[in-house]
This record gives sequence, structure tokens and C-alpha cells, in this order.
Amino acid sequence: MRPIGFFSALAGVCCGTGIFPGLRRNSSWRVVWHLVLMSLLCSSLIGLRVCGELRRAWAGAAERCVAEFGPRLRFSAAGARPERDPERPRFIALPKSGLLVYTAEAAKIDFPAEALSVNDYLVVWSRRFLAVAVRLDANKWDVQLMLPGPRTVVRRLERDGIPAFFNGELAGNTPAGSWPFSDVPPIDVTWLLRTIGTIFIVSWFLGEWFGIFMAGVFCTGVFAIFSRISGAARLRGLTGLEYWRIGVYAGFPGMLIGAVAEALDLPFLTYMMVYVPALVIYWLPAALACSAEPPPPGEGNSPEV
Repeated sequence: MRPIGFFSALAGVCCGTGIFPGLRRNSSWRVVWHLVLMSLLCSSLIGLRVCGELRRAWAGAAERCVAEFGPRLRFSAAGARPERDPERPRFIALPKSGLLVYTAEAAKIDFPAEALSVNDYLVVWSRRFLAVAVRLDANKWDVQLMLPGPRTVVRRLERDGIPAFFNGELAGNTPAGSWPFSDVPPIDVTWLLRTIGTIFIVSWFLGEWFGIFMAGVFCTGVFAIFSRISGAARLRGLTGLEYWRIGVYAGFPGMLIGAVAEALDLPFLTYMMVYVPALVIYWLPAALACSAEPPPPGEGNSPEV
């Protein structure tokens, strides 16, 4: 029997259970490839909304930065400096709950009230260093601080330790150096922010795709292992791998509906809240459709996998 392709499988599982006896005979590699394609389709549907929102957010951030810092950044051995008011410290809101902190020549950062509670990441721009701090949970932050050299300092800090860490670096805990920027021409701020936004969008998309793919692998794998332990797959005349393959395809309608719900930003509905119940509900009739079919010649006594 010829293997069933991706689009035929997707159309078939969305129309009923009649296609599952054929899908059980697709190779495991083909099933994984179909899950990769389905994850790409779902992340693309979600991306129709999210990527547009991110693009507009980074365009807005570029406008704010131009208004505050001027249209270009200038470089020298003292580091990157804005054209407009290079001696004045300031804060700029960044997309997705971020905050840009420009220290100028200040020896201390006076963080805004609740900045470390409401922001998910910080970019600290100083003559002495450039740092990125990312929130890991309610109290833990991962900090990467880049110094001339190039040198990098990596720290895992409590929230209350963030100000002291940056203020110590500004006060000279680490000896200052000269940046290798003497020959770097000025950079357009709008281009820089939009480039960063594009990288942010691509990173989000890859993360979303990988998350959807791994959710499919994990959920179907866990349920397939339980079915093997309980003997449910054997009772339906299926090997462990066949039962898993059916589960992957049984999750396709839930993946599609979950992605649409996420794309429409429906209240109280997330991708996983739709995918998992749909997978569990549809897997049983899909398996029953296979168990009702007599096995082809030579497969009646296939060993359990």
C-alpha cells in the first residue's frame, strides 16, 4: 500500500476516521515529518497575528528611539553614543515588556518603580558595557554583560540583586577598556531597531514551531506509553508504534483548531487547552476504526513494538 501524503492525511483526519487504517502503515519517519509540517502550519497561522503585532511594536520602538536618541548612533573607542543628548540618562520601553536603560555617564542606575516586576527583559547601555538581563521566573534573572575585549560576564541573580550588580559595574568593579569601534561608521537607528525586530520575530517563530512540535511528541508519546503499559493498544490489535502513529494524526484537528483559536486571540482559550482534549477525544474512535479492520496478509501476528 502506498504511503499517504501530508495533505491527504490532514484532509482525511478532518473528515472522519476512515483514513486511519491507512495512516497506521505510514513509516514512523514519515509520521514525524508530517508532525513537523503540521507544526509549521500551526505556527504560521498563529504568526499571522503575532508577527504583525511584533512588527508594529518594533516599528514603534524605532520611532521612540529616534525621538530620544536622534537618527544615528556614533561609535568610538568610548563605545556607542547617541547623536542627541549623549550625556542624559533615560529609559525607553521596548516591545514584549522590555526596557532599554541608557546610563550615559551616570555611576548609578535609578530604576523606575516596579521596573524589575513588570518587565521581562532589560537592555542596559553604558559606555563601560552592554548588558541584557532576562527574567527566568518571578525572582530569578539571567544576566549577560559584554565588556570591551571582548569579554562577557554571565550571572544568575535574584531580582533584588540586579540594581547592585549594575551599579557595581558602573562604579568600576570591572576595569574599563576601549571598544574596537574606531572605524565603525554611524548606524541608522531605525534600521538597527527594525533589524533587531526581525531577529526577534524569527526567533519567536522558531520557538513557537519547536514548542508545538515538542508538545505533539510529548503528549502522544506519554499516552502511547500508558496504552502499552495498560494493554489498550494490544486489545485493539495494534502495535505500540501503530498506536502512536494514529495518535499523532488524531491530534491534527486539535492542532489546527488550537492554532486558529490562538491566532484569533480568543479569550480563555490557548493552543494547549484545545489541543490536548481534542487529541484524547479523537484518539479513541481513530483506534477503533483501525481495530475494526482485519490486518493485511502477513501482519496479523506482527510483534508488539
